[in-house]
Amino acid sequence: MEKKLLLVLVLFISFFRCYSEGVSLDPDKKTNKNIRLTLKEAVKMAIKNRPSLKAFQYATQASRETERKALAGYKPQVSFTESPFFSKGAKGLQNSANLQASQLIYSFAGPIEEYKIAQTGTEISEYQTLSNKALIKFEVTRSFLESWLLQRKNKFIEYLKKSSIETVNKSEHQNELNLLNKNTWLNDAATYSENMSTVYIYPDELSNAKNQLEYFIGKKFENDGTSLTLAWNSNQEIKLESLDYYYDFAIKHRNDIHEKELEIEQQQQYQNYYKKTYLPSLSLSGETGRTSGAVNSSIGAVLSWNMFDGGANYYESQKANAQKLKISMEKDQLILTAKFQVQRAYYELNTIFKQLVAQDIRLAQAKNELVLKKQKLEIGDISPVDFETARYSWETQKFNWLNIRVNAAIVYNRLHYVTGYYAYRVKKIHKSKHPNGPT
Repeated sequence: MEKKLLLVLVLFISFFRCYSEGVSLDPDKKTNKNIRLTLKEAVKMAIKNRPSLKAFQYATQASRETERKALAGYKPQVSFTESPFFSKGAKGLQNSANLQASQLIYSFAGPIEEYKIAQTGTEISEYQTLSNKALIKFEVTRSFLESWLLQRKNKFIEYLKKSSIETVNKSEHQNELNLLNKNTWLNDAATYSENMSTVYIYPDELSNAKNQLEYFIGKKFENDGTSLTLAWNSNQEIKLESLDYYYDFAIKHRNDIHEKELEIEQQQQYQNYYKKTYLPSLSLSGETGRTSGAVNSSIGAVLSWNMFDGGANYYESQKANAQKLKISMEKDQLILTAKFQVQRAYYELNTIFKQLVAQDIRLAQAKNELVLKKQKLEIGDISPVDFETARYSWETQKFNWLNIRVNAAIVYNRLHYVTGYYAYRVKKIHKSKHPNGPT
């Protein structure tokens, strides 16, 4: 039974060895062209290529056309009608032609009120565009950092593979000399199998992260002869302000809160508009017509007054008021959600900072251990396998530090997003390019 178990272990280990030999651990291997991409460039590409952003821009354009349509109500309206007909007592086909012209002078519920409503709709659409830009930056930054970390994981994977192979070879040799008990040999074999699974899963993780980044950027980087290298400075300082500062910033600058404020304003405009439909309007009207050779013309002022419509516009006004109250509650909920999101990101980032301090100590200890192992190797006190184990431990602690550092940057990115900082930044850029945009 033990011989069969050992045979299975040997076959299992051989499988991992054969499989890992065919796995490329170097992202730049067998490539002729290297593309270097920074985070700033990635965000610019994403904003340029994202279809959803273009959809919001078209929505803003449509809203501006609604503004122009509303103002057109104060321009002269001209129509022409011609009606051929048969009349009793008359011979043949008769004809009636009329040319009508009208000019609205003033209406309480006229083009100006409609223009104000449409203008508010345009501002809402512009805020939605800016919010989408902020979301794009948030998504691309997170995906970029995750991909960058996986590219830097390559060296750790190489040492993991090398250390695992040398350790299992040593265990096999000791087992053949009966220097290991069965349980120790099984533990070493299980550790080797686990490590090698990490090794051959790595290329899939790297490829998946690259595909995700390409999706967010909106550009496909060809695999044939091309290597994508991400450039990011892991030593950038992260400066954390007070929690109250982020609370205040979020309430003041989050676009979704501003959108709700504009929606409340728009519903108030609708409410006022429908109330004013019960007030009179004044216009000028002129008409000239010809019927069976006779010409008639008239010109005059027209006073229109909606005295009673069954309460239709009153109900529309009440509907707008209910919508306003609903959106007001949604705004209050958004403020609570913003505070919760800011608080969660803030305390999570503080926790990561503490983890980073502890990891600095582990990193220093691993480096010191590596120096000691190197000295012992030089005097023959330890085997090369033991030295490789120490070097793998050093690479592990370096990658762990990098992992925590990237995680801090990702959470910091989320903190900026939920406080509305990204929306604030794109708003300032938008304002400089479009002076009439939202302020």
